[in-house]
Amino acid sequence: MSKLTEIKWRYMLHHTYFRVCNGAELSLGKNVCIKNSRIIVTPGSSIRIGNGVVIENAEISVVDGSVSIGEYVRIGHTKDSTLINVECGRMRVDHHTKIAARRVWIRFGGDLSIGCYTNINSNSEIRCDERISIGNFNQISYEVNIWDTNTHNILPKGNRREIAQKFWPYFGKETEKPITKPVIIGDDCWLGERVSILKGSIIGDEVIVGYNTTIPGKNIQSKSTVVSEISLKTHIRQC
Repeated sequence: MSKLTEIKWRYMLHHTYFRVCNGAELSLGKNVCIKNSRIIVTPGSSIRIGNGVVIENAEISVVDGSVSIGEYVRIGHTKDSTLINVECGRMRVDHHTKIAARRVWIRFGGDLSIGCYTNINSNSEIRCDERISIGNFNQISYEVNIWDTNTHNILPKGNRREIAQKFWPYFGKETEKPITKPVIIGDDCWLGERVSILKGSIIGDEVIVGYNTTIPGKNIQSKSTVVSEISLKTHIRQC
């Protein structure tokens, strides 16, 4: 390795553990910068990182899956790590998008696509076991949950105990795909802080979802505003 090449890789992979196993595919664009991160790609999996991508304080694991990151995407950049786990599934992120979510978890052949110029803020979580499509120019606030899955199966006590013992200390391991239904989010939407978008939800374009609102598998028409109903009760003290 030439001195120039060594300096280039040190710049690209600053304080980073990057492991691409034999049989895995890696494509790195120009002017990529990866800092304080950990990336693992197992045999038969692939990761493509476009030009100008910056990954900082993130952990990306690709097991029997594929990840495609478009140009000038930013992943991480918060004091808490961004965890991206792709376990038998696919993740595609279009150009100029920022992902600072706490966790993105894809399992059971799930297919996650995120459009361009979309911002996903910290402490948010995406759970994809079937299909989640997030469009372009969306603003997704803090602590937002987007799930297309029940995440867990309800099993008899004996089955659950057997799984807990077999996979200890990794509690919550699922051996069968839970109930799922695709989630679709259009373009130019604003999801407020602590919003939850649950399986089967379809959100049109230019939709605003207010603080702490849950969309439980509903179809929300374009240009709608959705807020939780708040009921306040006032009691006048007698003393």
